[in-house]
Amino acid sequence: MKMTKKLVALCCVSTSLLLCSCNDNLTKVGISVLLPEDIISVRTDTVTITAQTVRLDSVYAKTTQCLFGEMYDPLYGNLKADFICQFYCQENFKFAQTPYEGKIDSMEVVIMYAGSSWFGDSIIPMQASVYEVNKPLKRNFYTNDHLGNYCNMSQPLGQKTYTAYDLSIYDTLPPGGIYYTHNIRIKIPQELGQKFYDETMKEESAFSSQESFNQFFPGVYVTTTFGSGNLILTEGENVFLRIFYNYMSKDSLDRDTLIRTAEIFTNSKEVIQISRFENDDIADLFVPNNTHTYIKSPAGVCTKLTVPATEIEKITDVKNRYINDFTLSLHYLPIDEWDFAYTPPPYLLLIHEDSVKSFFENGKIEDNESCFLSYNLSRYTSSSYGYNPLRRLYNFGNISALLKSHIEKSPEKDLNLLVIPVIRTYTQIQTNYYLTSEIMNSLIPGGVKIRTDQDFMKLAVISSEFENK
Repeated sequence: MKMTKKLVALCCVSTSLLLCSCNDNLTKVGISVLLPEDIISVRTDTVTITAQTVRLDSVYAKTTQCLFGEMYDPLYGNLKADFICQFYCQENFKFAQTPYEGKIDSMEVVIMYAGSSWFGDSIIPMQASVYEVNKPLKRNFYTNDHLGNYCNMSQPLGQKTYTAYDLSIYDTLPPGGIYYTHNIRIKIPQELGQKFYDETMKEESAFSSQESFNQFFPGVYVTTTFGSGNLILTEGENVFLRIFYNYMSKDSLDRDTLIRTAEIFTNSKEVIQISRFENDDIADLFVPNNTHTYIKSPAGVCTKLTVPATEIEKITDVKNRYINDFTLSLHYLPIDEWDFAYTPPPYLLLIHEDSVKSFFENGKIEDNESCFLSYNLSRYTSSSYGYNPLRRLYNFGNISALLKSHIEKSPEKDLNLLVIPVIRTYTQIQTNYYLTSEIMNSLIPGGVKIRTDQDFMKLAVISSEFENK
């Protein structure tokens, strides 16, 4: 009978709220048809949450994305990003053709990226440098690893000066243009390509398995060694090694001719990729103030919310009352107006501070019980961002399940939650219905100031109980 009453309570809360808003005479008419033990008492209490900006020492960054470059923001400080990646090797790999006279022509590292995948000044000169990894890589996907420790930093494999926006290409495009994928091609020693080919000719070569190939060539470290003002974001699969060579063939007249071709080794999910970020000049973000906190991506700056669960437990008498609604929304201040100012992170994840590590390492997604993802119009849309830009609002919906679970487990403690910038990928289940398939820490440069004025920190707790239990 008690379980039935609880179910009735859940179903009737909205009706009860409507009854409470009617005049006394009509209210009595509605209640007169109910049994005394089925009359529900609904109550609203207001509590104030607190917020502060906190720093995470490191961020789990197992991702398919690569960010590199350096950029300064007047508010969010200086960000430098680089990465290490290995390359996928097909089991028992052999060159598709026999190089002419057994010689390799050249070798390069190629980084391809879309025209909309850069941040900052797209025509500022930068220099990319590539170093050969000379130590075994660990599957450490945290952003505080010093990647230079895996290489001999005094001997780069190759360097290339570039601008993110390739003016030379666009000057040659016809009116209307054609599709063009931007790329940075960094020439590395031909001798390394020759070493690759010579190894494949051995009876038991290092190309027999991925593990042995990783020992033979552990990977490359890509960083910038000159310039500041631009960051490039690309997918790991768009970073690859290319080995050029010529081989002899016959033309249509049966004459010997040399044909130029290439072998390609790509980055993939099967191998290790490690991202690293250095955030400098951000001490001012952690100075307490009464108006806002900060959230910044990538890596390390987020907002901590403290929900007064002990106070809620007392005023709502949770042992006898049911918490029906505890809706959380976070408002943010307008975007700064200087050139290349950071924009709000695409999504925010609301999660208990003790659950962050396991959430990302185990590849979890939001369950709307223990963790919540911000959304714009609906949780189940294909929207590429989880905030309302018109109202400047991140909405998490009703988080009462998280609050109730915490009170049941730790009634003597307040609830501490972290708000973390993330990116979301989704899968279409049916027409206009999408579900999250993966959540990762955001590598997209972004920042937002969360409003913490007193009016924005007040939340309503709606609870109910049967008047005659």
